[in-house]
Amino acid sequence: RLRHRIVTALLLWPFAIYTRLKYRADISRFDHQGRQFLVVMNHQTAWDQFFISLAFWRPVYYIASEDLFSKGWISRVLEWAVAPIPIKKSTNDSRAVRLCRKVALEGGRIAIFPEGNRTYSGCTEYIKPSLEQLVRFLRLPVAIVHIEGGYGVKPRWSDVIRRGRMRAYVSEVIEMEEYAAMSSEEL
Repeated sequence: RLRHRIVTALLLWPFAIYTRLKYRADISRFDHQGRQFLVVMNHQTAWDQFFISLAFWRPVYYIASEDLFSKGWISRVLEWAVAPIPIKKSTNDSRAVRLCRKVALEGGRIAIFPEGNRTYSGCTEYIKPSLEQLVRFLRLPVAIVHIEGGYGVKPRWSDVIRRGRMRAYVSEVIEMEEYAAMSSEEL
């Protein structure tokens, strides 16, 4: 939607400056030439979604936990400004899948943290097998974003942002033809 493009354009530079100063984050801009993707990434800090937006420089529609939508007026502002896709945790949410399909058909980029939560240890946690089904259902190229250093800079169990460096970049793009030939375990 037009308002999502406007909000993204207005907020990108302030977020870029903030993340560079506060998190010392180096975010590699991904030249995607307007293509749409299903973006998957590891989840290390509470600001990871902003790092992804800075890498793509276009609106990205995030699959977000349903508890984000219970924050009163803040939730309403987020819904209007960036339209996150609500998902119920620990279930296979068919409503969320339908919304993802709608966004994909409208040409939007969808982002999901396959772990569902920020890491406690710095390592990638359990990834639900239903992600493979979502990838095959949406039929979008998969952009894998790797976030390095976030666990040391802002661990989940701390309220303090620590000195350190972070890096976020698209490490790989898996095209539809590639994952169509993969087994479930490979994907």
